[in-house]
Amino acid sequence: MKEKYLRLIAMLQEEHKYLKGKEIAKRLGISDRSVRNYVKDLNENYLIDSKILTNKNKGYILSGAVEDIKVSEHFEFEERMFFIVRFLLDAHDWITYEEIAESLYFSNQTIRLDVIKIQGMIENQYQHLRIESVIFKGVRLTGSEIEKRLLLESLSKITTLNKTNFIDSLAYHFKNWIERDSLESLMNFFQKKSANLQIPENSETTLSILSYLIISMRRISQDHICDYSFDSLDLVEIESTKEFEVAKSIMYDYGSQLRIIIPDVEIIYFSFYLISQRLMFSAKDDHMFTIPQELSNGVKKSLKVLDQMYSMSLSDDEQLYSGLLMHLARDMYPLMFNFYIENSFITTIKKEFIQGYYMAISFANDLKRSIYLQLPENEIGYIAIHFASFLERCKTKNISIVILLGRHQSVGYLLKKELERRYSNAAIKTVISQTSDSDNISKFDLIISFGSVAVNQSNMIVINGIPIEEDYRKIDQFMRKMNYVFGIKIDYFTKKNFQDKEELLLELLSGIGTPEMFESILEREDFSTTDISDGIAIPHPLLTSKLEKTKIAVAIQDKPIDWGSQFVDLIIMIVPGKNDQKITSRVMEEIYNIIKDPELLIEVKKANSLEEFNSTIENREMRT
Repeated sequence: MKEKYLRLIAMLQEEHKYLKGKEIAKRLGISDRSVRNYVKDLNENYLIDSKILTNKNKGYILSGAVEDIKVSEHFEFEERMFFIVRFLLDAHDWITYEEIAESLYFSNQTIRLDVIKIQGMIENQYQHLRIESVIFKGVRLTGSEIEKRLLLESLSKITTLNKTNFIDSLAYHFKNWIERDSLESLMNFFQKKSANLQIPENSETTLSILSYLIISMRRISQDHICDYSFDSLDLVEIESTKEFEVAKSIMYDYGSQLRIIIPDVEIIYFSFYLISQRLMFSAKDDHMFTIPQELSNGVKKSLKVLDQMYSMSLSDDEQLYSGLLMHLARDMYPLMFNFYIENSFITTIKKEFIQGYYMAISFANDLKRSIYLQLPENEIGYIAIHFASFLERCKTKNISIVILLGRHQSVGYLLKKELERRYSNAAIKTVISQTSDSDNISKFDLIISFGSVAVNQSNMIVINGIPIEEDYRKIDQFMRKMNYVFGIKIDYFTKKNFQDKEELLLELLSGIGTPEMFESILEREDFSTTDISDGIAIPHPLLTSKLEKTKIAVAIQDKPIDWGSQFVDLIIMIVPGKNDQKITSRVMEEIYNIIKDPELLIEVKKANSLEEFNSTIENREMRT
């Protein structure tokens, strides 16, 4: 079951009241539409003695108690996966398929297939782990001790539904590792520590930390200690963080209760874990947190590469440079050891900051090549916020407005202030209408006049007296048209129903004459799938093409296709032309304006041809 399904159930259980779809979407970092889909799937395929009720005006509420859930084939595999990995950790050396199969009550063949799937997952997520298989011996898990623990910890949360029964879940998952009374004692210990150390209290955080502690104490007691691969400078840096202080307090005191000696290296790794959990701890003295020279050079180099790609001065923006440095300096050690970086807002970030996320992918790609630092999707999401902030600071005044004051000068000045507040990209000038000449006025994008004047143009809005809501609606409609008219035509359109994602991508690339970009498109998808929300994906290559101009290809699917983290039915592919990245960024911005208009989105998905799709975009009526 998806982790967000579990969080949705836990949320509804804890609230005991109706929750609006928008509130649920915000908390889970998903779209309103995804909330509806989650609820439908839970009701139809998982919940047994309970149901999520929907009220159009009130939202969603959970009816009944979630005592159990239906077991699907995928859910069974996730359960088996946890216990297979646990058996592999407990085995001193080799363990046979037969031993695992007998313990889990499944056939040898099922376990063999499961192990193959687990190995595939490990290859994608963990750099230093491997499942070895030898005939007549069996299988064993080899590699990094910390990655073994992180793998098991990530699998331990799958069936936990709420605070009441997650002790039951932990007791079930870690039976023979920790007794139930010891588990309850650990819970009490952690709750006291949480209060004293100001750890944010929520069931998900508690579960994660308890799982990590249970696994770590088990492994330490068996003399499986994490590798020590730091120099003295690294140790000093980690010790300056709040996370280290918390890790030391928890591990030493809990280890003392269990009569286990905790090596210093375990405190360091637990610090990394707390950093990765995003518990909002901060360094005691950020200004004393030394930035590794390799990282500093790598960030500067990557920003200079982006300077040329986007024809912007990113490397000269001190706020962007220092922000990225401080962010990555605290995350680089967890990232180096494959700690999972928590980011519950990733879906929202990908949707709301399309341009920033696009730049962050390019940045991450170059950083990987220059200093071999691999940034996972969730971390790229945080990096995207830095780039989105940069783009906001660099917004140009690309629309000019003139206000003809006439007899209403004081009201006109107040209108100017209000429009500056509403439209950060507008350059606004006020003139006395009687002294202005029509030739100069006609050069402005929008003319706002208080009362009738001799100038007669289509881009004029006349206000009689104090501006009312209808006047602001007209101004807003005009501004939207100025900003958001989709000036770039779609170059290729298809409405075939593809079964395979790669086949669809190749079709779109062939349609615009760039099949050679296929590998770059797939490499981009490996960084982070390009599905964002509301059934939309925006695939694009990491490299620019041989094209002179940026081209756009669109595919609409009657039957949504699996894109990685969700199913999509509208695919908008962007292939940048050489030296045309400014246009690409503009396209990204315009796509965002399609996405945030739900009625327009419905209309474009109904298009059956290239002409119809372009016409729908061009002729859409702007709404307030």
